Amino acid sequence: MTSYHDSLRKLILAIHDHPSIIAYKEAQQQFSQFGQFEKQVYQMKRYQQDAELFQKIAKEQAAAVSSSKAKELEDSLNHQPVIEDYREKMQDASDLIQYITKRIEDQLNKELTHGKS
Repeated sequence: MTSYHDSLRKLILAIHDHPSIIAYKEAQQQFSQFGQFEKQVYQMKRYQQDAELFQKIAKEQAAAVSSSKAKELEDSLNHQPVIEDYREKMQDASDLIQYITKRIEDQLNKELTHGKS
């Protein structure tokens, strides 16, 4: 196995075993057990799409109604403890991945700038 592949394997394992990733996966599994939320999210997205379509075809009243319904569903979903927990854990995992990506990018740019390969 090459040094690159070995380093990549170690990085993947480190990310997989990181507490924020484990917490996110647990929250994701818990969230997926609530089917009604998935239906509400789907319906909210439909209302949002309808509102955009109605605005494009100059149906302002219909756009306002669809937008209002989407906002009601969004507010309802935003106050569910399981969704709040899921979003918090997802943000933590995302922050970790962004940090790692930034560090890799910075290191690559540094090596390219200084002629290392």
